[in-house]
Amino acid sequence: MLLVCRKRTEEEPVFLDEIAHRVEAEVRRQLDSMLALEDTSDPNFGDADYQLAAYAAALRVLTERPIEEIDPAREILRERPKGEIGPVEQLIRNAVKIACDHLVPRGIEPDFWKTLSPMERFYLKGLEVESHSEHRSGVYQELARGFGATDYTELLANTRANQTRLKTSSEFGRRMLSGDGFARSLVRQILFATHQIVRSEQTRDGLNWLKTELPDYWGQREKIIHLLDYLATLRRVSDLNHWQKDAEAANLLAGAVRNDHV
Repeated sequence: MLLVCRKRTEEEPVFLDEIAHRVEAEVRRQLDSMLALEDTSDPNFGDADYQLAAYAAALRVLTERPIEEIDPAREILRERPKGEIGPVEQLIRNAVKIACDHLVPRGIEPDFWKTLSPMERFYLKGLEVESHSEHRSGVYQELARGFGATDYTELLANTRANQTRLKTSSEFGRRMLSGDGFARSLVRQILFATHQIVRSEQTRDGLNWLKTELPDYWGQREKIIHLLDYLATLRRVSDLNHWQKDAEAANLLAGAVRNDHV
């Protein structure tokens, strides 16, 4: 990312509420321009590049004109209580959130993506990041911050530097099946259903779990198939050998749900 310093010619100040909308538009414009250059067979950008581009886009807007409610000299020099998030920092953090929401994983429908919880989005996007051989902990931290996935470390199988990755269905096992949040999500129930198939080698065990445990199995059937198809694609990713059995189980379960009828 090349940042060019220019003399500011606009002196009329803007308000923070105006800035927020302009930051969102600029982040989306920046990401769309990068995606237009992308080559799926030989990617030009990594996941960290998009995150940094979101920061850069936000900074372009924030430095373009004076901001009415902010005195830059005062903001730089004043002491901040531990944990305080200033208005400028909040705008920059929002830029990363906008980027995370905008960069829908390949294979997930945008409309469906909007219905998922922050932890579900983090997990599914994290799988895509992992498929690109990205294992730096900072990348996953930024994803979690962008999605607002506060308890994301519970989803990680490894947290060591440059070895960070998410748990597979089998690595979750029966953990995180009770309680609120991710434990109650559709993604978690699907992960356990695939684990059931790996464990027993019987596709019907996974299907029975979904039909028994989901309160609206038939109403969510298309969503279930969509998620299983996404997980099934992981078996074709060479860098995800640890996902082979679970992804194959997801493929079998997707077929069973498709052929299931009242």
